[in-house]
Amino acid sequence: MAGLGKIDTSQIKNQVYDQCRTMILQGKWPPGSKLPSENQLCVQMGVSRVSVRSALQSLCAQGFIEIRRGEGSFVNNYSLSEQLNMLTPLFALDKDDIMDVLQYRIIIEPNIMPFIVDKITEEEINKLETIYEKMLKYSEGCKQFATLDEQFHFFLVDILSNKVIIKIYKILFEIFNSAWLEISETLGVKDGLHYHKLLIQALRDRNADSAKQLMHEHVQRTVTRMSENFEKKA
Repeated sequence: MAGLGKIDTSQIKNQVYDQCRTMILQGKWPPGSKLPSENQLCVQMGVSRVSVRSALQSLCAQGFIEIRRGEGSFVNNYSLSEQLNMLTPLFALDKDDIMDVLQYRIIIEPNIMPFIVDKITEEEINKLETIYEKMLKYSEGCKQFATLDEQFHFFLVDILSNKVIIKIYKILFEIFNSAWLEISETLGVKDGLHYHKLLIQALRDRNADSAKQLMHEHVQRTVTRMSENFEKKA
């Protein structure tokens, strides 16, 4: 007779966690409110106290709730910005991750350019020009050029004044920071300088279509060249 295997209870805990988290995010358990007791949750969900306690500890560790000894569990005051902070990873990117981030950029960055054209001021265009002039000082891919390149793109996003987009891009650039230098060293500075100059002019001309097309070409060329480089290494 085949030996019996252990029952995986992690799925039960995850289901408890998901349901409780949904109640918080949908506002059914609003900030400051007290959660049902462990016993009540066990009865309502038909699960063991171990599963409930494990799920509550996960919610507490991620900042959704506060567990007060002798009082119970309470929903924390939270904002979307604070929840987005939890997305920041603590690991380096591999080749597939780099390409995934680049593909994300090619989907998003060209499409925000028309909004940037509508909002950008002359002072902000001059700021981009200043970043570009600093980039001209570097004839080869290096850390300083990569930092300025990243600064150029993030400054464009910052112009939108959209807290969600800015926060996501801040996380994205923190993730991508280690790869930005690799891209600069691999591809050199020519493409970056070429497209950044054209983008600045499109912004000065208030030409939304041109700005969108140029950003698409810029990121797409990076995607194509990095993909080719990875294939050669492989």
